[in-house]
Amino acid sequence: MGKKKRLKLERAKQLADEKKTHIPVPFWAVAGVVIFGTLLILSSLVHMHKLAMEKELYEHYYSYLPVGLIGVRYAFSWFQRILGILAGVGLLVRKEIARKLAFFIGGFTILTVYWKHPYEAVRFHTQYLDQQMGHLLSWTGTGVTFSSLTPFAVAALIACDVIFWAIFFYFFTRPPVKCQFRPGA
Repeated sequence: MGKKKRLKLERAKQLADEKKTHIPVPFWAVAGVVIFGTLLILSSLVHMHKLAMEKELYEHYYSYLPVGLIGVRYAFSWFQRILGILAGVGLLVRKEIARKLAFFIGGFTILTVYWKHPYEAVRFHTQYLDQQMGHLLSWTGTGVTFSSLTPFAVAALIACDVIFWAIFFYFFTRPPVKCQFRPGA
């Protein structure tokens, strides 16, 4: 085989290899990363604002806990929100470590979801809602109060967290999504 033909074959093989490694990423995969990253950032910022503005209310909701544990829980809530912002920003710039951090946050959230939304804290919150806005339900004449909805509220909060993170895990393990986080992608 001549030198020209061999070079031509090598170049063709090189181009084929490049096509295999540079697969175009579908729009849904790019958009999904942006959406999830933005959701992590925004939800963390909203929770941080709430933590900063309503510390006394937070302490009231968890007043059934020992005082020292309330402080630890409050500090940990801040820490988790900071991690959420870091993970969200990292996802937007396609850093693999951010994807892994988000998996850690999601796994931790699912494993401790009841600690995040304990019945007692939600009960205190629904009692607060009855005091502040109970009149909104009283006009129905059904006897339904925010407090009577506490079990449903706990179930809904837990379901929202578990469903969100399950969708996150599924989405971020898809090959077109994972490939965005490879070095040089």
